[in-house]
Amino acid sequence: MASSLTRTLFVSFLYIFILGALPLSLAHGGSTSDGHETSSKSLILVKIYCLIIIFFAAFLGGISPCFIKWNDGLLVLGTQFGGGVFLGTALIHFLNDANVTFQSKTDKAYPFAFMLACAGYLLTMLADCVVQWVFLKQAKRLPPQVDVEIPPKGKYKI
Repeated sequence: MASSLTRTLFVSFLYIFILGALPLSLAHGGSTSDGHETSSKSLILVKIYCLIIIFFAAFLGGISPCFIKWNDGLLVLGTQFGGGVFLGTALIHFLNDANVTFQSKTDKAYPFAFMLACAGYLLTMLADCVVQWVFLKQAKRLPPQVDVEIPPKGKYKI
């Protein structure tokens, strides 16, 4: 049952990949504005390889709970990795554009975008510390939980 379900999922995702994502890689052949082709075959191959790598990475990550028992440590590691990806994307791609926009809006040469990014990061870390402090304080007030074992039926008579 599990192997047929896995096989069905794999074939369906592969079918969706071939019919959906592969034509997108062929949509832009690498022509310039004056109409000359710029190594369109190598560009298409790179796009196809990237699509295959991203597809299989996402697919394996999606079906991994079927094969790997996820614990809290693995979930925290995955969450931290995802947060780092988003933070890196924001800093690399958006911060320079924001800095140019701020410079065009004011006469001062101060990097306001970088200052606001640092302030936002520090505010987020402060909120994280406050939430953790409140959670730990409430956990100390709760009574300790005791595991109770129920004996098998018929073992003890009362």
